[in-house]
Amino acid sequence: MAVVVSVIELGVGLIELVGEVAKTLSLSLRLFGNIFAGEVLLTVLAGILAFGLPVPFYFLELLVGIIQASVFAILFMAFSAVAMMDLHAEEEPQHA
Repeated sequence: MAVVVSVIELGVGLIELVGEVAKTLSLSLRLFGNIFAGEVLLTVLAGILAFGLPVPFYFLELLVGIIQASVFAILFMAFSAVAMMDLHAEEEPQHA
């Protein structure tokens, strides 16, 4: 019976690990996609329009990139904090 419980706990642990990695991976891909899409848009805009016209959009894209990176960092810290709270909640006994 102990072997069955150990196998189940191993499976649950692996699923939890995949869930945590998936959160970070999805945030990373979201950040990459948003920044890459902005760069592609600026490249197309620079190719179609005159040289000086897209320059203000480069500053706008820089601002968007900074905001996206900040959102990524905040969400990553929030997910990490929740994971750590769950970990500490399992270690400490509940007081009545």
